[in-house]
Amino acid sequence: MKVAIVSLLAFTAGLVSGHGYVSQATINNVVYSGYLPYSDPYYSTPPSRIFRKINGNGPVEDVTLIDLQCGGYTAGGIVGSAPAALTAPVAPGSTVSLLWTQWPDSHKGPVITYMAKCPSSCTDYMPGTAAVWFKVAETGKSGTTWGSTPLETNVPYTFKIPSTLKPGNYIVRHEIIALHSAYS
Repeated sequence: MKVAIVSLLAFTAGLVSGHGYVSQATINNVVYSGYLPYSDPYYSTPPSRIFRKINGNGPVEDVTLIDLQCGGYTAGGIVGSAPAALTAPVAPGSTVSLLWTQWPDSHKGPVITYMAKCPSSCTDYMPGTAAVWFKVAETGKSGTTWGSTPLETNVPYTFKIPSTLKPGNYIVRHEIIALHSAYS
């Protein structure tokens, strides 16, 4: 099985001043750099990544956009994401760790991870409006701690690939819903 990573920040209430994105993934003890939106596009030959391209660290503010599911948001007239050039091998039951950048403490909320099976290669797959996503992990609120709280101190978010997953190519979608002032 192979996976490509999508990092997504969903935004539900309030104004925002800072965000983050997944800067790296660790899969089977191999560290993969995330797509780096503030440097990768400026190389004469951008590095190939297992992560889909993103425009930056801004939030997805318009939840009606179809690209909500693949990390797209509008910035400077640019809309959307693009498929990743590479995939990473991973076995069912494996642990994946995702490290987010600069996660602010004012952006508390649940963390949810989804997967979608690509019809063939994930390097050109765009899910569109198809109902392809299935949830594989979620972390909500436990006492006073939200799923996003560990990200504030650069603790990676870890989840397991379902052990019953059929062989194939998959996209992983990692989402944080920043509740802002609604979280207290």
